[in-house]
Amino acid sequence: MIELYTLIAITLVTVITPGPDFLIVARNTMVGSRKAGMKTAFGISTAIWVHIAYSIVIVNLASAHSVWVVNMMKYAGAGYLFYLGINALKSQAGSVVALAETVSSRHYWRQGFINNVLNPKATLFFLSVFSQLISPSTEIMVQLGYGVVITLICLCWFSLVTVLLSVPRVTPYLNKVMSPFEKVAGVLFISFAVAIVI
Repeated sequence: MIELYTLIAITLVTVITPGPDFLIVARNTMVGSRKAGMKTAFGISTAIWVHIAYSIVIVNLASAHSVWVVNMMKYAGAGYLFYLGINALKSQAGSVVALAETVSSRHYWRQGFINNVLNPKATLFFLSVFSQLISPSTEIMVQLGYGVVITLICLCWFSLVTVLLSVPRVTPYLNKVMSPFEKVAGVLFISFAVAIVI
């Protein structure tokens, strides 16, 4: 249960913190429609299973052949979380609308899928998380269960973003909330990183 709670906490903080996936969902919702945003969210959620598949394979192969490799992956994951934390603490939150306008496309599901699959931050996130939670003794159904949890969190969050951004009066309030949230996210990322190293 501790592993599950840790997974949920890290995933929530990572997903809610604005990044490429957030920008593309926001853009397609506000420039396209609520339906466009939902299709983009489904594309992102589908792409997550590409990351889950190779993360499970890589971590299990590393676990079977070398403890040193697993430890290096854990430290790399901790370094990535620390990096995210520092960036979040240093960031200056901008307008959600302004961020969204930096992305453009017509094919919403495909854009969400490709955006997530090719996002190096997503690759590092999944490798770092799965290297912490998976061991040779972890059952495959548990590993897939972690993937389901991550998928549901992402789908629920980006669907919520789509609904909120479909209501014009909500956007100014969202802009105000994102700045303090990023600071909290920064502290949490750094705390997770330190906990991994210790």
